[in-house]
Amino acid sequence: MKKLLLIPFALFLTTSAFAGDSTQPNSVVELFTSQGCSSCPPANKFVGKLADEGDKLVLSYGVTYWDYLGWKDTFGDPKFTQRQREYGKALGAANVYTPQIVLNGSAHSPRYSRKDVNTMPLPDTKPTAFITSGDKGLIVTADAEANAKLVIVSYMPGEQAVPVKRGENGGRTLKISNVVTDVTPVNWNGGVSRTKIMPQKGQAYAALFHDYETAKIITAAVYLP
Repeated sequence: MKKLLLIPFALFLTTSAFAGDSTQPNSVVELFTSQGCSSCPPANKFVGKLADEGDKLVLSYGVTYWDYLGWKDTFGDPKFTQRQREYGKALGAANVYTPQIVLNGSAHSPRYSRKDVNTMPLPDTKPTAFITSGDKGLIVTADAEANAKLVIVSYMPGEQAVPVKRGENGGRTLKISNVVTDVTPVNWNGGVSRTKIMPQKGQAYAALFHDYETAKIITAAVYLP
């Protein structure tokens, strides 16, 4: 495990969902990973299997703080490193590390079992949420509280194969599921939020509502254009 010290309804999310569907996952599984981390491939594989189950939203973020080891993560972005650090602060973690799996914004570990994930879902009473596309961008509708924190996560649905030429994973081809490409905070005052994020071909979008104080995910919705 790599560590770095800090100086009313829900539908299954399936790969066969009709284009334009807005769905609500039962769980949100966020993996902070790095192509330059030799400890990460098992976690990549684990969350990939969870993604195949269909009722969970899996998101894989490439962090940047191991790039100096000889291989720059091709999906890495400082935004994702910052998101991990914000989780660390909210969850009381002494450091950030890879692989790190965050479940529903409320618990973290370098490894979980499928049983662990299945026993810690989002509550059945989670607010209803939808994310759809309008003429000027994505539209999020929910009955979440006005003081919730909303972020839109853009990602490439499915599995990406990455040949790594140098570093700790040099010579390996890594398989990474639902690779995150952007994280965008969105103003949320309750009811409806209209964004300027225009759907792009090959991208899917998740609206994640966080408790403002704890970062726990209150509810989530996914849009597959």
